[in-house]
Amino acid sequence: MSDLDLLQIIGLLLGGLAIFLFGLQLMTGGLTAIAGARMQMLLGTLTANRFRGVLAGAGVTALLNSSTITTVLLVGFVSAGLMTVVQTVPMIMGANIGSTFTAQLIAFNLSAITPFILAAGFFLQAFAKRELMRQFGGILLGFGLLFLGIHFMGEATRPLRTFQPFIDLMQEMRNPLVGILIGAIFTAIVQSSAATLGIIIALASQGLMPLEAGIALVLGANVGTVGTALLSAIGKSAEALQVGIVHLIFNCFGVLLFVFFIPEFAELVRYVSPAAPDLQGVERFAAETPRQVANAHTIFSVASTFVLIWFVVPIARLAEYLVPAGKGEVTTPGDPVYLDESALKVPAAALKRVRLELTRLGDHVLDTVRRGRKTTVEGTIDDIGTLLEADKETRKLATAILHYIGRASRETGEDSRQMIDLAQIVTSLEGISDVVTSNLVSVCQQRLAEGISLAPLKDENTDRFARAVLDSLKQAVEAINAPDAAKAAAEVVDAKAEIDALAAAARQSIFNKLQLDEKADAVNFRLASDMIEQFKQVARFSRAIAQTAQGI
Repeated sequence: MSDLDLLQIIGLLLGGLAIFLFGLQLMTGGLTAIAGARMQMLLGTLTANRFRGVLAGAGVTALLNSSTITTVLLVGFVSAGLMTVVQTVPMIMGANIGSTFTAQLIAFNLSAITPFILAAGFFLQAFAKRELMRQFGGILLGFGLLFLGIHFMGEATRPLRTFQPFIDLMQEMRNPLVGILIGAIFTAIVQSSAATLGIIIALASQGLMPLEAGIALVLGANVGTVGTALLSAIGKSAEALQVGIVHLIFNCFGVLLFVFFIPEFAELVRYVSPAAPDLQGVERFAAETPRQVANAHTIFSVASTFVLIWFVVPIARLAEYLVPAGKGEVTTPGDPVYLDESALKVPAAALKRVRLELTRLGDHVLDTVRRGRKTTVEGTIDDIGTLLEADKETRKLATAILHYIGRASRETGEDSRQMIDLAQIVTSLEGISDVVTSNLVSVCQQRLAEGISLAPLKDENTDRFARAVLDSLKQAVEAINAPDAAKAAAEVVDAKAEIDALAAAARQSIFNKLQLDEKADAVNFRLASDMIEQFKQVARFSRAIAQTAQGI
């Protein structure tokens, strides 16, 4: 084989792989746009028992066409405290089963109708008036590109049928350790077990991939596919990292169950798979092996789940032992916790992450307001410095959220209005932080300059007013992520009259304590009144947040 022939083979193989991966991306994007919200809800609710969890993980992965997305969603759930590590174990097992759906699809030889699939997908995506039909067109186009990529990779490897060094290399793959290592490394690099399976099936369709070697590569692909989930958990809570470790443990144990019985497993797969007895030699291998590889993947995943489903709790405990809680990376208030990059692929998941991060930002701002009141009344210069540092953290987190919202809005259509509402809440929370770190700090600085104290003016009336404002802000923050946001928001809006009355009572109480016949009394009254007015401004921002939360 000449260098030119080898270059052509490499070019066709890489081009076919690129087309395959692009088709997979189109399919996954369309499927997540159509079914992402429902699938996320399914993952979040079917946790009653291990068997329903397996079904949920398998169903979501088959529909979203990606076990990686499913696992990353689970990382987000655990990171948000919406699910325990134990609850994710059956779903990860199910995700492995669901991922075999793609392998079963690409094992079909649809080269004859691939051009029609591509044409139908293109025309739907380009000319359909309804968004749903355009998304369906994208799915069809991606589906056709999958088979076009497989066809190119098959054509690239056809000349290798008579290239003895390559045939010898494929025979070396029968060594399970070599095959597993290559499958794991390649899958980790391309971050897609489907791509590895696509190449295996392309080689098998040319009669170049012995089933035993294909099984070893499949086992390796199952180990390598956990890399993305582990990367998505870096920087999050220890519990989130435990989800990635669970995936790794399950796949490694599954490989150990089969690695010593690959020849026997191959015979079982041949027995249950369709045969082509009318063909001989390489032609027969080319006809039979693609489906055998796909079936081996499915049997491996189902059998591993059937064996390990009874050890859900021990697997979770092992992950917790390997990554103890509290040993994860400690973040500052300004570092985002929930803004997963991979959640951008699922609009509903991105919205959920933004709400969770906004709730975190709101809690930080609420704490800033509490500190701001104490600092204004009796704080020192050092306390002012602490408030200003808190404001820096607020700005940092707010900027991260707005940047994430901007990226997420480009991935959505119908949810863009919700993204605008969420961005408005960010600015309202920043406005509250401004009230504290600009206006209240100014009051504190004037108090310190005059050498006076506002502490003697505190009484039950001023405390009731301050508590009402803080409670209003707390309820507004809770409404951002509340199941019944309308009810929570209504309580904040309805509190306006009560807060106004309490503000008037607090101002009257302060007036009664001061004679205003001395300069110090006049300054005290002016500063205390200004403080009350700034707290009323916090209440106004709280109502704005609550009203906006009703729309998301």
